[in-house]
Amino acid sequence: MKKQSFLIGAIILAAGGVFAKIVGAFYKIPLTNILGTNGMGLYYLVFPLYSLVLVLISSGTSLAVVRFVSIEKKAHNQYNQKLIFKVALIYVFVLSLIFSGLFVLLRYPLSLLQGNVNASFSYVAIAPAIVFASVIAVIRGYFQGQQNMMPTLYNNLAEQIIKLICGLVLANLFLKRGVTYAVFGAVLGVTISEFFALIFLTIHYFIFKKRYIYKIDVPKTKNLTFVEALKKIVYYAYPATLGALVTPITSFLDSFMIINILTNAGFSSLQATNLYGISNGIVNTLISLPVVICSAIATAIVPNLSGLFAKNNESEVSFKSSFFIKITWLIAIPYFLMFLIFSPDIITMLYKNGLSDLVINEYVFAYKLLMISSVSILYYAFLQTFTSILQSINKPLIPFIGLSVALIIRIGLLYLFVSNPNINIFGVALSNIGFLSVAILINLVAIKKYIKLNYNFYKLIIAPISAGIITGIVLYFLRLALMNVLNVWIYAIICGLVCITCFVGLIVLFKCFSKQEVNMLKRKNKLKV
Repeated sequence: MKKQSFLIGAIILAAGGVFAKIVGAFYKIPLTNILGTNGMGLYYLVFPLYSLVLVLISSGTSLAVVRFVSIEKKAHNQYNQKLIFKVALIYVFVLSLIFSGLFVLLRYPLSLLQGNVNASFSYVAIAPAIVFASVIAVIRGYFQGQQNMMPTLYNNLAEQIIKLICGLVLANLFLKRGVTYAVFGAVLGVTISEFFALIFLTIHYFIFKKRYIYKIDVPKTKNLTFVEALKKIVYYAYPATLGALVTPITSFLDSFMIINILTNAGFSSLQATNLYGISNGIVNTLISLPVVICSAIATAIVPNLSGLFAKNNESEVSFKSSFFIKITWLIAIPYFLMFLIFSPDIITMLYKNGLSDLVINEYVFAYKLLMISSVSILYYAFLQTFTSILQSINKPLIPFIGLSVALIIRIGLLYLFVSNPNINIFGVALSNIGFLSVAILINLVAIKKYIKLNYNFYKLIIAPISAGIITGIVLYFLRLALMNVLNVWIYAIICGLVCITCFVGLIVLFKCFSKQEVNMLKRKNKLKV
């Protein structure tokens, strides 16, 4: 059994996540061209509730598996590792079967409430995926608890490639029967991809189980009973699930609120659906691509910090928490700059053929919304890292409290901004920024209460912001110089490379890392048995 260090684990997760997002983006680009923005609006009516249910069933449970398996591994208790995994599988399987059935039974009332009864077909198509994805989450959590991130990488690759092939083929196949059936085919492709991803991951688990030879060691914790293991999972998963639920609840509420608010503000149903499709189908998809890098760091934090916290190693928890926050900040800044400055080019490169101006000027709405939303890259990155730190120190309820307070504020902001015809869909981006700001502030206050963060104001704030401002100015003028000379793809790639090179060079020049952090970065990350 090979376990990876934090940095190697984060890099593996980031590589898999980036690949998955890139394939997902390439999937959604031709899918947008097939379905159009109206079809994409219909497509994304189903997924907020689907995501909400998955989080409810498996998100907290998966985190519980990661945390307790990592703790039991450090305690050399093989029996408890296996029992926690087994109990979690049974728990999510039963819950997922129940919710899958509810999707089928309640498909018409749900789609009617969302304002488009045609979505009922897609609820049937996605229902089996609830079972497959829930079981996948627990198996991934087990491997991550072992600090082995490779299965997650393999699973992401298989899932996205199969979705790309099946989704596009089925959407094209059903398109001759109308957009509603084309959307049904695309959603069915997601279910098929989850099924094969589960088969792939299950095979990988049995291969691992056969090859894994445990060290003979004296367990440092007592063996759990089935009921004790279930209680540990549920008690930890419950607050963690509540925290993870808020984001999909936000998307779920958006699927009911945004179109209705826009129509009340004077937009037609077709215009409102198109704007919703731009927001969820295009902008949110693009924003999630850089966020996945920081998500990988956040995922790798939990098994890394949990063991240290269990051993009461306060100094190491403090140092690593501060280091993780700084890494998150430095990774998010260049992505924010590129999305802010190159939003028109990004939309042109990826969605030019799928956008029209028959109902609204979709290109203008898309790039302006992406430009405003680029700020949220910074906020999402911090939110994920702060949440993982709090979960690692056994404070999973705090992120839920912060997000809940922020969600109430967001609902008010959404009505205030989106109902204004002059702000309309841009109000979603503004509401998100307010929502994330409140959640991050509450989490940061809690972290500082329980952990003594070690940071230097210059190295954490002044130097990175200065590096970001200088890099942004360089990028802006470089784009102006090249945009009318070179092809958009060529100058975008050149500018991207310049952005990374310039920012990294300035980070080194301004000495953003302390000697201890530099030593950690230089440390050889050998695979350990």
